[in-house]
Amino acid sequence: MTRRLILGHPLAMPVGTPRGRRVAGWSVPALALAAVSLGTPAANAQGTLSTLGFGYPVGAASIRVNGTAGAFGEFDPLSAINPAAIGGIQRAVIGAQAEPERRTVTIGAARERSNVQRVPLIAVLFPAGKGFGVALSGSAFLDRSHVTTTTGSVSIDGRPVPTTDFENAKGAISDMRAAVGWERARVKVGLAGHLLTGSHLVARTRTFSDSLQYGGVVDSSRAAYTGTALSMGAEVRLPAGVALLGSWRAGGTLDARIRDTVRTAGSVPRRLGLGVRFDGIPGAVFAAGIEEVRWTDMAPLGSAAVRTQDATNWKLGVEVAGPRLRESPVLVRAGVARTALPFGTAALAVRESRASMGVGVPIARESAMLDLSIQRAVRSPSAGTARERAWLLGIGLQVRP
Repeated sequence: MTRRLILGHPLAMPVGTPRGRRVAGWSVPALALAAVSLGTPAANAQGTLSTLGFGYPVGAASIRVNGTAGAFGEFDPLSAINPAAIGGIQRAVIGAQAEPERRTVTIGAARERSNVQRVPLIAVLFPAGKGFGVALSGSAFLDRSHVTTTTGSVSIDGRPVPTTDFENAKGAISDMRAAVGWERARVKVGLAGHLLTGSHLVARTRTFSDSLQYGGVVDSSRAAYTGTALSMGAEVRLPAGVALLGSWRAGGTLDARIRDTVRTAGSVPRRLGLGVRFDGIPGAVFAAGIEEVRWTDMAPLGSAAVRTQDATNWKLGVEVAGPRLRESPVLVRAGVARTALPFGTAALAVRESRASMGVGVPIARESAMLDLSIQRAVRSPSAGTARERAWLLGIGLQVRP
């Protein structure tokens, strides 16, 4: 049989009153629950590599940034990454986007597919006079959503009984940010406050092929999270079209609560990002970035079954002006990135390689822009044959009233 690990979450007691006969002093549902809890540990416990532990780091990036594999994150004002990017904005902007993901996990000959629907970023920006800009945004910080079904068997009275395990994980931690930026001459600076909040609900159901003789078992766990952070950033424009950028996030306390009681406490991960931009060629922008995220600040929230590692991520991207549509150019984007996912099993770390493309299509001259991106991600552990391949489609709309 296949074990289901709920990584990073304490398990609640099973709910409901399953029916069934007793075997050697134990009810059959109790034996089934013990089999779920005491099965063989494996890296493929939950059928996905990207949502181990506390989930996949979605990031606070706009579709423009996703189209360049994250390389434009330090200076795109719609992204909730570097608050200095909103300094000096000239008009209000409202942005919203969706990013569905289709992923396939293969372990040897076994293959499993799943779909994820996300709304990773909603933002409102507006000028505040004298070089100041203000931004309010809500973005996905970590996403842990998946649905997995596995068939197996347990031995009852010396004979195998076929089973079906259904695991439904729904949850995310969101980043609510209020930021202010300021521009003067060739310098931009910014400051932002963050409120992180969310919850994870994991429910596991086991049913038996002989439903008349054996009752099913339900096991669930729910944890809620609350934390705060402060971020700051800067941009310095040099001659010849070169700009240097940087941002820093200092994490406050991040609590995990079960039934309104604080069970564990860690910190929001600290982050340092550095980037360089070159726009000295008319109609083109090139960028490179590197960031260090201290995900181990979250380690006290988890269990020994979760491997939490710090991540060093690098990104390269380009945007060029293409053919004109309604007197405005269509923007064509591309990028590549190499990142480390923060959570794995106790023995395995997971890395990700991404390639991306995107376009920005003007739909009302300068008053609205439709942004599209597609990313191909390949995720693999440090050892073993498991692979996760994913397509991420980004759809975003910017409105400048």
